[in-house]
Amino acid sequence: MTTRRGAVTRQQLLGAAVQVFSQRGYSGATTREIAATAGVAEGSIYRHFADKSALFREALESVKPDAMDELVGLGGLVGHGTIRDNLAQFIAVLEDVERDIAPLQASMLSDVELTKELMSASQPEVAGPGVALKPLAAYLLAEQKLGRIREDVDCELAAFALFAVPFASVVMGRMSPGQIGNHESDLMETIDVILNGLLP
Repeated sequence: MTTRRGAVTRQQLLGAAVQVFSQRGYSGATTREIAATAGVAEGSIYRHFADKSALFREALESVKPDAMDELVGLGGLVGHGTIRDNLAQFIAVLEDVERDIAPLQASMLSDVELTKELMSASQPEVAGPGVALKPLAAYLLAEQKLGRIREDVDCELAAFALFAVPFASVVMGRMSPGQIGNHESDLMETIDVILNGLLP
């Protein structure tokens, strides 16, 4: 049974892990530095997490934990409002998540073994594309059944194209923050380009 103090320590460790993994990368981060950042003894890590990779996985899952509910909530918009506005809402949520999680994803992808471990069949999906692609594809398919999207559109491929928009936006913003123009306008124009191939 986890005590209140134990729960606080666990949250401190997760917060410190997000910070250190984001700054140092997975290989460069040490459990000693994570513990020091959290203000606890290094041994505390192993009372809460099996090993460094388990700590990383839970740190990744701790970023924007309510976002999935918002993404799944897109299904409630089927048949309401405009598809353009609904997709803009979805992409805004996804971009917000990606902005916070991108440093951890980069940390993960820089370590081949960690990536294999987290994305293996024995692990639940952790920040993988399928997590957000499924509700987006389901939304598009439901709108297609209502005739609001052309019947010849492959909704999974369309979801993938839309899914790439917030990721590209975040990457471009990180690489050249001073060169981004009207961000919201650029995003909507990108959505419009994709929508031209979806709508009847």
